[in-house]
Amino acid sequence: MDKADLEGDTSHGKKNRIYEIVAHYLVHGDKAADILGIKTQTLRRYLRRAKALGLDVERGKVLSDIEANYSKTELLAISKGARILPGQPPTPVVEFNGERTRIGVMGDIHFGSKYCLYPLVNKAFKEFEKENVDIVCQVGDLTEGMSNRPGQIYELSHLGFHEQKKVAIKYMKRCPRPLYMIDGNHDRWFIKSNGALIVPDVCDAIDHATFLGHDEGNLALGDNATVRLWHGEDGSSYAVSYRIQKIVESLTGGQKPNVMFLGHVHKSTYLYDRHIHCYSAGAFQRQTAWMRGKRLSSHTGFWIVDIYVNETGVSKTTGTWYPFYA
Repeated sequence: MDKADLEGDTSHGKKNRIYEIVAHYLVHGDKAADILGIKTQTLRRYLRRAKALGLDVERGKVLSDIEANYSKTELLAISKGARILPGQPPTPVVEFNGERTRIGVMGDIHFGSKYCLYPLVNKAFKEFEKENVDIVCQVGDLTEGMSNRPGQIYELSHLGFHEQKKVAIKYMKRCPRPLYMIDGNHDRWFIKSNGALIVPDVCDAIDHATFLGHDEGNLALGDNATVRLWHGEDGSSYAVSYRIQKIVESLTGGQKPNVMFLGHVHKSTYLYDRHIHCYSAGAFQRQTAWMRGKRLSSHTGFWIVDIYVNETGVSKTTGTWYPFYA
């Protein structure tokens, strides 16, 4: 084909051929030349003519670069508005119609402990269903674990990894809504002793459960808001709010979430600091003998939190605390 003919002819047939070649290029990149049986130089001439006709052929190069750098799962997440940050795990997207997202928040449950309030887990699920929550978040210490602390074995209702995993699956599969979980320090005792991943295993066994990460994990509410689940391995503070303040203070500005649900210390409170709505999640485990000896109380209960998101982020939250007097 003569170069002059190609770059000067704008007949209907030639335009259709340009569109055909550009379509192949957008999908296959430079491999389109081999697929169409033309030389690379000819492909380039067609692309120049396409630009003259106003077609955006560079978009195909950008899309090819994106596709080469992300997995199919990540590309699907990006298409739904997730943020994929270098060096960090992908952030799942929770999509809902309207501005409000209603979340059931469960603190430390400690399945396997004789102090676990097993019947109240079911009651919480019934309340989540009645109040029509969109999702449920569990913020670590799903299980009691095996710490090798003297006397801890006598505080167990279910002994060992298998039995604790089994009872956790039995109860958590009853959750009526999509379930998002992280692990806590008690769960990770199984990792430290023999590399066993109890919370990921529980999530794998429940179709509607997602494991977000070890000790912390993020959820995106559309494009403009992030919820962070946090556990930690620190201790209780002299004031319930002080621990949260120190955690929030440690966060880098560009990595702050809009909302945090925090576990580990079995305390319930709400705090707004550095533009973060913080909910300490309480627990489903009543005060243990060890906690009593350390003069540590356990706030038993759960939250239902409404998060309102607009184009600038979280406009407000409303939390309702449901206490168990155990």
